[in-house]
Amino acid sequence: MSFNWVRGQITLYVFTLALLMISTTTSAASFKLYEVKAVYLFRIANFIRWNNESTKDTVNFCVIGDKKVSQVLTEITAGRSIRSLAINVQQSITSLCDITYFSEHSNSQFTRKDHSPHTVTISDIPNFTDMGGVIELTHIDNKLKPKINLANAKQGEYVIGSNLLRIAIVEDK
Repeated sequence: MSFNWVRGQITLYVFTLALLMISTTTSAASFKLYEVKAVYLFRIANFIRWNNESTKDTVNFCVIGDKKVSQVLTEITAGRSIRSLAINVQQSITSLCDITYFSEHSNSQFTRKDHSPHTVTISDIPNFTDMGGVIELTHIDNKLKPKINLANAKQGEYVIGSNLLRIAIVEDK
């Protein structure tokens, strides 16, 4: 892998995230919020590196409380991979969840201690990061923006890429 190829991939990811952030305000009629959230989940996963990634063959998404987000995520990840890792989407929590998304419509009460250290927890629940969650999808000026709590993330067995941190609201630096 050449440096220019890696730099090109990073530029593509940053551009895609920036474009996605713009699209949530300029074409709100074109995309439903659950579609945007599903795309965010997939794109965010591309910026996460798990400590045990060399032994993994699948990235497991667990979507709780929003069948529409789960369906769209399943559709947009069909036939795709993340760094050659297959993608699996399910609507239940297991010990295999690498990314767990809790919808604000979820009846589940989130507690950080209920999740494996390799699980990145994401939600649109207000103040999710205050409850121990890692990433909150928050609305600011009619835009969806990730808010990342570094103290919560540091408890996990993964690293969040700097390109994601650049576009996010970062707490507990």
